[in-house]
Amino acid sequence: MPLDQALVRTDFRVRRWDEDQVDWAMGRLGMPGRQRNHANVVICPREFAEHGVAPYSDTTERDCNLVVQQGWVALLGGIAGTSIVNKFSSTYGRIGVGTVSTVASYTDTKLGGDTGGSSTTSYYQACGAAPVIVTSSTPPTMTWTATFGTGVANFSWQEFGIDNYSASGVTITGLSNVILLNHGISSQGTKASGTIWTATATLIFGYPSGSGTLS
Repeated sequence: MPLDQALVRTDFRVRRWDEDQVDWAMGRLGMPGRQRNHANVVICPREFAEHGVAPYSDTTERDCNLVVQQGWVALLGGIAGTSIVNKFSSTYGRIGVGTVSTVASYTDTKLGGDTGGSSTTSYYQACGAAPVIVTSSTPPTMTWTATFGTGVANFSWQEFGIDNYSASGVTITGLSNVILLNHGISSQGTKASGTIWTATATLIFGYPSGSGTLS
């Protein structure tokens, strides 16, 4: 008899635009000089695409994630029991990145680089849109996307995670009703000031073949 598989894996994709591409796109978008020199400019992938600017680098790392204890409590509570206070939505949801490459632990409640206040070791970027849930796929998926502007997360990306807070910032510590869903270790290189990177995390639920492999 085949066994049910309750496994979750994550694909972590990062698209990158360098300073010259960002500057050119801002000019095409009609941003005046003062605005173009703003400390944190954000241009979304759709806007880059509309002006024919492809990312200079687009990478995806497969199966690099651990759903942590808080994450499983939230997922199972949505089926039976107590649901989390702030469900993921267009208001609640961030992708965080950090500088620590230590192996993720099931009991993690924040990124390794999250010291509670340093913008040079962690940063959580609000997604600004609800996660995309696809139940018609085999297996089902849930996808979050966040764009990190020119003035934030300019450090070595070694880890990532998803939480359910509503505003961008450097930490989870001290925030109310916030849970860390997952923690993944993924070396993505160093983001430099003036560049824009977009991170996409896709959680993939289960192995529908029943034999531990994708159908």
